[in-house]
Amino acid sequence: MIYQQKGVMIRQASYSESSRIITVLTEDGSQVPLMSRGFNKPKSPFIVLRQGIKEALFTYNRFKGMGTLNEVDVIEPFKKLNGNFTVYTYGSYVMELITRALEEGMKQDSFYRLLIRSLKLLEEESEPSGVTAFTAIKMLPYYGGQINVDECAVCGTRDRSLFTHYSFNHHSVICSRCINDTLRSVVPVSNRVLYLAGYMKHVPIDNVESINISEENGKQLLSFIEMIYDEYTGVYFKSRRLIRSMGDADST
Repeated sequence: MIYQQKGVMIRQASYSESSRIITVLTEDGSQVPLMSRGFNKPKSPFIVLRQGIKEALFTYNRFKGMGTLNEVDVIEPFKKLNGNFTVYTYGSYVMELITRALEEGMKQDSFYRLLIRSLKLLEEESEPSGVTAFTAIKMLPYYGGQINVDECAVCGTRDRSLFTHYSFNHHSVICSRCINDTLRSVVPVSNRVLYLAGYMKHVPIDNVESINISEENGKQLLSFIEMIYDEYTGVYFKSRRLIRSMGDADST
């Protein structure tokens, strides 16, 4: 049977000297493995997939198991994203956040919508750390984690202007009125960061047109969400290590 689906190539592996097996995350949230014959040849019709992150229309034959790729037509080349190493690295982080949560036989169309939305935000020059944090917040439940930035764990206030700390014992924010010496495993977090985390947790994916925040706020937000991942999921991402090394290089 012949299929045509929008998708993004999320993995590739060598099969022979000239061919590769690629995995495409399709618009319905499925992972589709495809044999790409002649992928490595200089005049391959699949040359557009060799570098960078792209949304494309994939035409392929498939009955069961692995399919065979026939044609690729690029829909969105993400030129700015692919042309800037720093932004591309954040794009890779976004890809990893989503693809690491995919399971065999899983179909989750929200993963594809989140991936395309996040990549378009990066392409349109939204703050990269903020975009990555947005993706990480939306993906957190699929890694078994939760984040409560809606009400103080002690007094229950929902006045976001009072939130100043996060408690790992209470798994929740703590307001300025409830901070005292009896609370353990509490870390200070800026009120702005907690507000942004709450907004990103609840806003529908398709409603986010841009993430226009300062670089400082973006980095603080991403650092906070990474702390949540460290505490609750135990999952570490390779792209995170690369971004951290880039930050270290900039500071020297």
